[in-house]
Amino acid sequence: MSKISIAKHLLLAGTAAMVLTVPAQAQTLDRAMRTAKSSTAASAASQARVENLDDEADTMIRDYRAVLQQIDNIKLFVDQQDIYLQSQQAELTSLKRQLDTVEAIKQGMAPMMLRMTVAIEDAIEADVPFLLTERRARVARVKAALSNPKVTPVEQYRQVLNAYKIEVSYGQGLDSYEGKHPTKNGVKVNYLRYGRVSLVYMTKDESEIGYYDLGTKKWLPVSGKQALEVRQAIRVAKGEAAPKLVMAPLIVSN
Repeated sequence: MSKISIAKHLLLAGTAAMVLTVPAQAQTLDRAMRTAKSSTAASAASQARVENLDDEADTMIRDYRAVLQQIDNIKLFVDQQDIYLQSQQAELTSLKRQLDTVEAIKQGMAPMMLRMTVAIEDAIEADVPFLLTERRARVARVKAALSNPKVTPVEQYRQVLNAYKIEVSYGQGLDSYEGKHPTKNGVKVNYLRYGRVSLVYMTKDESEIGYYDLGTKKWLPVSGKQALEVRQAIRVAKGEAAPKLVMAPLIVSN
């Protein structure tokens, strides 16, 4: 074979080898690229999973802290309820003790109110005789309430106490009112009460003035300067004259 022929054969063989080698290299590069892409995608997926797990961990931590806060709040609420229950229990115990004594108190109130009513009645009869009809009627109403089982003990006590308060109020101030003459039938007079210090009457024509002597239980005449004082005091009590210091006939017991 000639040299030229050998050279051709070698050239053809090299070209064929190159043709065979290029596809093989391309395939290898393609596989490498695919592997790189797959690795990158796997890395990205792995990173995403890591980030998701980190977010989930943060969420769980927040939820855990929230649960701990709720537990603390519940414990505080329970402690407050315990204090409230203890207070209620103490109040219930106190109420029970009070209820245990209610019956005894009720049993003691009835005779006490009766004694108070009798004391008011005795005081009225021993006092200067002012507004006797009104005062005796009030005592009669109190007695009726005490004898009525339909009237509650509270209402009975209120009426007794009210009668006491009214009697006490009579000891204050200057009061004038119209009434019957203490000894003459059919004659109207003006009465003047100086608290409980003195009780005086004066006829409408101002010709007769008298005062009640508690020591003798009699009406005695008032004359002279004392009569002038009584006339002025009656006008003050009725609002017919300006308020001023007035003098009362003194009740002196020997």
